[in-house]
Amino acid sequence: MVINMSIFNVIEKRRSIRSYLDENVNEDDLKKIVDTGKIAPIAGEFQITVVQNKDLIQKINDVALDTMKNSGNEFLESRAAIPGYQPLYGAPTLILLSAPEENIYGALTTSAAAENIILAATALEYGTCYAITPTLPFISPAGDEIAKELGLPEGFKVLIGVLIGKADESEEIAERAELDNINYVK
Repeated sequence: MVINMSIFNVIEKRRSIRSYLDENVNEDDLKKIVDTGKIAPIAGEFQITVVQNKDLIQKINDVALDTMKNSGNEFLESRAAIPGYQPLYGAPTLILLSAPEENIYGALTTSAAAENIILAATALEYGTCYAITPTLPFISPAGDEIAKELGLPEGFKVLIGVLIGKADESEEIAERAELDNINYVK
């Protein structure tokens, strides 16, 4: 497959997808996508965990939903109260990015890796969503058990999730808000 999109086209095309088809990501594409995460700018050790086991993805989704409902956070509780809401939006692939708990730059490193992964997936015509909700199960009572099932390294904290799959185009994709948040100092 030859990709003819410039980086600017890829960035412009990227959207947060919140509804996916029940179709796995092609294995060759997945390897290319994940490998881009390894070459992001980094500040310390981090881990990329690729989850495609449907039962485990569903478990993470269900624990995240339960954690949201009982979080005490008004925004999370309101999202969880939406009828039929699923925090992982039915994505067939979940990528979890984690770093050692003592790495003060772990969130920066994993976010840079996530952006590479998201842009690569977009260039290969997959939908993605940068998501915090997949981190919620790891602060729940089930967190240690799920971390063990995933083979997460000891002492690592899941900091971000990326959902990947073919977008369900029957669902409406929200337009981007135009931000006025740039100033130049010359």
